[in-house]
Amino acid sequence: MLALREIQRGGGRFAAVVGALALIVFLVLVLGALADGLFYGATGAVRSTTATAYLTSTDAAGSLVRSRVDEADVAQAAAVPRVTSAGSVGVLLTGGTGPEGAIDLAVFGIEPGAAGSPTTLVDGRLPAPGEAGVAAVDTRLEEKGIEIGSTISVGDVTATVVGLVADASYQLQPTAWTTVATWRQMRDAVRPELRGQPTVVNAIAVTTEGAPPVAALEAAVPGTTVLTAEQTALAIPGVEQQRSTLNAIIYTTLAVAALVVALFFALLVLEKRELFAALKALGASTGRLGRGVIVQAAVASALGIVAGAILARLFGLAIPAQVPVLFRTETLVTIAVFTLVAGVIGALFSLRRIARIDPATAIGGVL
Repeated sequence: MLALREIQRGGGRFAAVVGALALIVFLVLVLGALADGLFYGATGAVRSTTATAYLTSTDAAGSLVRSRVDEADVAQAAAVPRVTSAGSVGVLLTGGTGPEGAIDLAVFGIEPGAAGSPTTLVDGRLPAPGEAGVAAVDTRLEEKGIEIGSTISVGDVTATVVGLVADASYQLQPTAWTTVATWRQMRDAVRPELRGQPTVVNAIAVTTEGAPPVAALEAAVPGTTVLTAEQTALAIPGVEQQRSTLNAIIYTTLAVAALVVALFFALLVLEKRELFAALKALGASTGRLGRGVIVQAAVASALGIVAGAILARLFGLAIPAQVPVLFRTETLVTIAVFTLVAGVIGALFSLRRIARIDPATAIGGVL
């Protein structure tokens, strides 16, 4: 009760630390939203499919775009024990044309129903096996006026949109999912130098029972490297570097939050040492006084989290749609917990100073 009453009486003083924490939480949440936006915008086409692993050529370093494998190897991968499905995957980063003009596209050629098919269909359907001239597209393309029934073109190859998929971007580009045959037509239309490779695709997607049998798959398909879907996502150029850099900034900022709280309560304890000495003389234990300081730190941190979250959400509404930010509840909860813990840890550094206060100070002694 004493701790909460002191917050009420010294509202201005605590408002300062709450404001500082709110700004730190705001910064961390915006950085977290940027990190999530970049990661999910670059990796959706790999994460949101039925594939548990991908086989890429050894020299591709896990990059789907740089990889080259032969479609004939799909059957060898499918014959490996614990592999329940295998399918070709073709990837083409290109530009296309929609109802409202030019669009950026990542065209994925898949074997519908096999490994590598998207799992986030929100409307319509996916292309059927052997069906040509149709595609399911990323919901982000709705901003470009593309909907079910619209047509998109890559070079002189046209596809009719039959479905919409969410969370399926690749390297921050919206995707179009079609059959391998249609993908190859689009690839040959804009990359004529590849027309002499009629059986080449970019990767083989596999669905497995349990963990992928990496050694068996690499032995069955020589010249390939097997990565899980998570590893393949991190192998996309720039993804791991962006994530590690932004995470380092976020953790450093949280450390600053702990330092702010530690300095605030260190000064607070120093300022109130005579009051603490008097309370000790009246029978208050060091533990009880310390708990009061921790309660104050927790309350200040909680208020800072709420204020910072509100500021970040309002800021998110004002950010242009072109900026890849994604405010996720999971990220907010994680950052809130870290901030609260950082605040409490910062306050714990004041306990040693409280323990050293001598009750004799209250009656004219020296500290």
